[in-house]
Amino acid sequence: MSSVKVTLRDVALQAQVHYATASTVLNGSKGSTRVSEETCRRVLKTAEELGYKVNRTAQQLKTQRSNVVGLLVGDLENPFFAHMVSLCSEALEREGYDVVLTTRRQDAGSDLHLLDSLLSRQLAGVLIWSETLTEVHDKVHQRGINNVVVMGMDIPGYDRVAGVMEQGIEEALEHLRAEGHTRIGYFAPRRVLNRPGDQREEIYRERMAAFGQRAQIISYEGNAFDVTAARAAAEALADRMLGQSVEDRPDALFCFNDMNAFGAMMGLRRKGMIVPDDMALVGCDNLPLAMHLDVPLTTIDYPLQTVCQTAVRMLVNRIQESQDSLPESPLHTELLATRLVVRESSLRRACSQS
Repeated sequence: MSSVKVTLRDVALQAQVHYATASTVLNGSKGSTRVSEETCRRVLKTAEELGYKVNRTAQQLKTQRSNVVGLLVGDLENPFFAHMVSLCSEALEREGYDVVLTTRRQDAGSDLHLLDSLLSRQLAGVLIWSETLTEVHDKVHQRGINNVVVMGMDIPGYDRVAGVMEQGIEEALEHLRAEGHTRIGYFAPRRVLNRPGDQREEIYRERMAAFGQRAQIISYEGNAFDVTAARAAAEALADRMLGQSVEDRPDALFCFNDMNAFGAMMGLRRKGMIVPDDMALVGCDNLPLAMHLDVPLTTIDYPLQTVCQTAVRMLVNRIQESQDSLPESPLHTELLATRLVVRESSLRRACSQS
């Protein structure tokens, strides 16, 4: 194998393009050069074949521009956030940016140090997942920070993209009612109840009142992705139901997210209950695993891929404006619909007739 270092000019020559074109494609240059998709693919393929590596440090020193973006998300033990990191990183890398990742721990009392750590790195911009009021939320709101895009709950003064939960939640509860369920419970970790910015419990209570049903909150200690705690809570629920009249027993559970729905399914079945005949289940997030269970889970599809791609596009636009000294464009918010994906875990009548 040759030890000769491959240069950008080598790539340009082999791909039969101008040096500036190769630089635009591989170094994320923001000049006037416009590159077609076909040419871009040819340059990238040539660079891969020749083994060309972008020198990010040299690039940054030369241009005085950072090619690194900070990403602040929730605990990666939750598959929802692990998927978010993967989607955002992939989209940013396509735009020529590297990623510095910080994650909130579910049990941490403070998250301000995470933002301070990111801001100390002189980043090109920051993507923030916001789902409730935290110190990060307050600080970003109170102090103007350049090139920030928010995913999830609104932080005034910044671009934002989020999935709108109302439609999906209402579809889920209407679906359970249409399936004949008259005692729908809400199954969630205690720490998320009455949480500012989270609409699940509020909408659940409103819909139960509209249905003429009694709200039943089945809560437990643990975090939002603790399957073990959810399973134990579901087992305890099944034990309690043995001593209750039929009128007091839930016949369906609207679950806070897919992870605690997985736990609920395991716990109920360990106690001999059949999902969905004895208890229907609906989750939230539409994690990839949900469709592969032996009883596939009905769940609210949060449009995570579109949220991440849109957030990256918004951030890249802001970065380009600041780097090229362009007038700042108006704030932009994109709200994306959620929808219910119906699977076997909630189709009681279809299952009982099969």
